[in-house]
Order: sequence, then C-alpha cells, then structure tokens
Amino acid sequence: MPQVLKPEVRERILSAALAAFASRGYAATTMSAIAQEAGVAVANLYRYYANKEELFEAVVPSALVARFERLLERSVRAHAHLAGMARAGDDSGARELLEFWIEQRRVVVLLLTRSEGTPHDGFSVRFVERLVNLALAEIRAAHPGAPVPREARLVLTQIFDNTRRMIAAILESSEDEREIRRAVAGFRAYQVAGLAAFVRWLVGDGAS
Repeated sequence: MPQVLKPEVRERILSAALAAFASRGYAATTMSAIAQEAGVAVANLYRYYANKEELFEAVVPSALVARFERLLERSVRAHAHLAGMARAGDDSGARELLEFWIEQRRVVVLLLTRSEGTPHDGFSVRFVERLVNLALAEIRAAHPGAPVPREARLVLTQIFDNTRRMIAAILESSEDEREIRRAVAGFRAYQVAGLAAFVRWLVGDGAS
C-alpha cells in the first residue's frame, strides 16, 4: 500500500527548508539537515520531494520571485516621487512591497543575501542593478538632459547595495511585525532624504 503523504508533515518540511536556506544558504543546506530540523526521516523526506532542487522550488516558487520584482518596480517609482525624481503618483507600490517583505520575510532574506547555487543565483546583483536603472530612468524623465556621469552611477550602485543589505538585516533581525515596520520607516526616511540630495547634486553643479 503506498504511503499517504500528510499535509502537516509537508508543512513541517517546507518550514524547515525555508529556515535553513535563509540562514545557511542553499549550497550549505543538506537534505539530511532539513529532515532533522523537520523531525522526519531522510527517506521519508524524499517521498515528499525527490531532490533539493524540487524542494527549493516549493519554498521559493518562481512566481513569487516575479511578484517581488513587479512590486519592486512600483515601489521605486513611489520613492522617486518622494525624492523629487518624478511627478506625484500612486505610492501604493511601496506599501505593497513592505507587506510582501513581512509576509515573505525569509524568502526575501534568502534572495537578497544567499541565493548562490539556486535558480535565482545573482538575484542580489540584479536587484541592485534594477534599482539603479529604474532610478536613472525616473531622473531622466523628471530632468531631461541631465548628465549621468560614471561616478553618479557608481554612487547610486553603492546606495542601492546598502538598501539591499539593510532590508535583509532588518528582516533577519526580528520576527516582530511592528519592529520591522518601524525600522523600514526609519530607513526609508533616511534614504528618501539622501536620494533627494543626490538628485540636487546631479542636476546642479555637483556632477559637472
């Protein structure tokens, strides 16, 4: 008689796998370690998931990553307005992105800091590049003809790499939703002011 796969066991496996991937990284996490943390035998784990790749896709589905990227683009446009890069627009993207970060805390930490060896290897680099390109597009739209020298792109790259690391640090430091919201709000206030100053420098005399 074939073994019945139990939903509660599957949930324990998924929870243990995501926690392990987020804290140790995909490459450093073994199926036996996941089985131990889930409280199941290794042989039983393989009845639920044939290999680590299949298990990773179950905890970090590609559709979820695509949703993250869509929300990111909307959030950047909202921040562009707040920083003086663009005209007023809908700021719901920033709110939705924060809700996503809280709901998918461990997935976001994994993607931003420990995606090596996964189908999303290099996500952190692409995340920063996407932020830079979106921000530059908003700057050019708001200030046509403004020069964007190489050093300006370098500065933006460092700004948004710090954003990546700060988001991950906030989400990894606490499970308390209120603490996460307050920390994000504090960092967002700092970043918006900094981006506004950057734009003034870029379109003024500082970048000439």
